[in-house]
Amino acid sequence: MRRILSIIPFLFAAAAFAADNPVDRWAHAVGGKDKIAAVKAIYREGTLEFGGMEGSITVWHTSDGRYRKEEQVGMFSSVETFDGTNGVVQKGGAGPQRVTGADLPVAKSKAYANSNSMFFVFAPQRRGSLTTEGDTIVFKPEGGIEWRVTFDPQTSLPKTMLHDEGGKTITVTVASWETVDGITLEKEIHRTNGVASAVIRFTKTVINPPVDASLFTIE
Repeated sequence: MRRILSIIPFLFAAAAFAADNPVDRWAHAVGGKDKIAAVKAIYREGTLEFGGMEGSITVWHTSDGRYRKEEQVGMFSSVETFDGTNGVVQKGGAGPQRVTGADLPVAKSKAYANSNSMFFVFAPQRRGSLTTEGDTIVFKPEGGIEWRVTFDPQTSLPKTMLHDEGGKTITVTVASWETVDGITLEKEIHRTNGVASAVIRFTKTVINPPVDASLFTIE
């Protein structure tokens, strides 16, 4: 009996330690791992402010690491796709270009940008690395680049996400959140490279929309 009683404090301490894990707190804040596991794709529309101009953004992300992003601001437009292996970019009226060199690891990691990081961080069999540094989570998809995530201590949701792009540190700050079908996603984000900044406000979100493989490439 004494041995059993002596173990009880240890068990309580272990449970408290597990609950204090930033990954577990993050999963709970987003909606829980069961809810996250049921998400296979996310489609979002929003407004985009950049350089004093306002435009639009539409994005598709899938749990298996594919995405498509379309942006239009003033006379500038771009389409980015990634099919899980290959990336393609088309800017304005120019023809589509394959993503190569140092840009390819960036494209691989954009599959897990912002709230889509849940597709990597909470994946049962993720491909890449995930470590914690205090209350900061650092993750790096296989063949991709590193993301550093810091959290709001009040909500356990990401406050900032940092990554390197073209030798510049990109900082994304989450200004507000919304919950759609039980999943908490960013509503407004501010993105800066230290020189130029953009603001994205999402206006429409669809969880598990129908997706076709043709979305994730540009002919």
